[in-house]
Amino acid sequence: ADTLSSVWKELESMVKEGICRAIGVSNFNIMALTNLLAGCTIKPALNQVERHPLLPQYDLLEYCDSQDIKIQAHSPLGNGSKLLLENDTIIRVAQESKMSPAQVLLCWNLQQSIPVVTKFSTEQHGKEAAVLLQSKVLGLSVQQMKAIDNISSFGDSHRFVAPPYMYRRGAPYSWGDTPPKI
Repeated sequence: ADTLSSVWKELESMVKEGICRAIGVSNFNIMALTNLLAGCTIKPALNQVERHPLLPQYDLLEYCDSQDIKIQAHSPLGNGSKLLLENDTIIRVAQESKMSPAQVLLCWNLQQSIPVVTKFSTEQHGKEAAVLLQSKVLGLSVQQMKAIDNISSFGDSHRFVAPPYMYRRGAPYSWGDTPPKI
C-alpha cells in the first residue's frame, strides 16, 4: 500500500473523530498534491512551502488557490541569506519604507495574504517582526511589491532549504533531478 495514502487516511480519521480540526502538508509540489487529492476525502487545509522573492512559486500558489488549500511560507528570509537580505531591491525598498530588509521580506508575503513562519536569530529580529505583525497597515506600495516580484525574473529561482532526499528522478514528490548548491 502507498505509505502516504495510508498515513493520510489515518489523519482524516483524526479529523472525523474530532482529535484535530484540520490537516496539512509541507513542501508538496503540484504533482504531489494532485496525487494526494486523487485519493483523499479531506483536502489538506495548508501546504507549508519555502517562499520568498527568489522562490515565489506562483504556479503552486495558483494551483493551491484553485483547490482551496492555503499556502504558508517557511524560510521567508531565505535562512538569513545575503542573497535576499542584502539584495539591492530589498535594501532600497527597506530604506524607502523605513523598515529592515527582514520586515520587507515578511511584508512581501503578508501583503499577498500568505502567512509566514520564521525563526529569529536574535531578540531584535523577533521585535522587528512583532512590530510588523502588530501593525494594522502593511507598508509596501504597489510599485515596491512589483519591484520585489521582479527579483526572481532576473535569474533562476533559488532554494535555501534543499534536503538531498527531495531530489530523485521521476519521483512524484521530487523537486527535480539535482539538488541546488546552497
